[in-house]
Amino acid sequence: MIRLPALLLPFVLVLTGCGAPDSPADLAVKQTHKLVQLSPVTVANNTVSYRFPATVIPVKTVELNFEVSGRLTHVDLKQGHLVKKGTLLASIDSTPFERNVRENRALHKQARLELERVQSLYKKGLSPKRDLDNAETQFEITKVDLENSIQDLSYTELRAPFDALISDRLVEKDNYIITGTAITRLQDVSQAYFEINVSERVLAANINNKILSAVASITGRNNETFPLAYIEHTTSADPVTQTYKVTFSSAQPKDGHLTPGIRAAVDVTVGTDNRAGSLHVPLNALQVNADQSYSVWRFAPTSEDSKRGTVHQVPVEVGEITGHMVTISDGVGPEQFVVSAGVSQMREAMLVEAYEAE
Repeated sequence: MIRLPALLLPFVLVLTGCGAPDSPADLAVKQTHKLVQLSPVTVANNTVSYRFPATVIPVKTVELNFEVSGRLTHVDLKQGHLVKKGTLLASIDSTPFERNVRENRALHKQARLELERVQSLYKKGLSPKRDLDNAETQFEITKVDLENSIQDLSYTELRAPFDALISDRLVEKDNYIITGTAITRLQDVSQAYFEINVSERVLAANINNKILSAVASITGRNNETFPLAYIEHTTSADPVTQTYKVTFSSAQPKDGHLTPGIRAAVDVTVGTDNRAGSLHVPLNALQVNADQSYSVWRFAPTSEDSKRGTVHQVPVEVGEITGHMVTISDGVGPEQFVVSAGVSQMREAMLVEAYEAE
């Protein structure tokens, strides 16, 4: 029997009492999740809305006047009233014009009879060509005089050229009217035009954008809106206000007219169609690769815990940069999350945990 020296006996006893060593599974280093900052992938907001004070204006405003002179015998111009196209608004004494028509009609008849007589003689060789020419000329002159007198007679009545609102009455009955004197001012209200003033800054910021929608609301009329269509805008700024006038139109409501001068508010949404559906991520989420392409680290949560998961590098196409956000496409979808801080420290399939600020 081999005897151990008495000096080594205590060490043998200690080793014997320790038991079997740990298994390999117990000796493995436990994996940990790296805290990362995640940001959602959002649908890019490609629109911007503005509200402008507006005023209802007429489609057009015209002044009516007589093209002949005379004394007013009829005036039906009630300011603020709507009139239909063809309504008689005013007339002047037609007696001298009717007399002129009768006179010219008689002269024309006489010239026609004379022409017929000369033509008969000319065919028989009893009248020279000169007499025939004079008779034809006189016939044409009297014809023109008759047509002019009939036209002047029609000018003694002033009728509405379109469905209109009588804005102003500029004369009274029994006044003597000179040709060209304005009688009334009419406004075309077949549609409601809304006019707004847009600052130079707003116009310049949206020069490449389209008007996606425009809606008007009338001051004092709750829950009543009017969809608008763009008509036109001025290209020269007002020298005082440095604003541009923009005009929209709306159909007149069936229960009444939007008369010029009414105050309103116009809500306009502008944007571009070609970027519709693009996505936004924080600028810090982009990683520049060795080939100068771009990628992001997409977060894939586990089924057990939505705050824990892995990250995966996906290539993306980069678009416009707006502030701290960038437009991207491909690789990610809306409502997903990407790493938005420390992207250079990420590795494929790395275990991560979403950081939540307290």
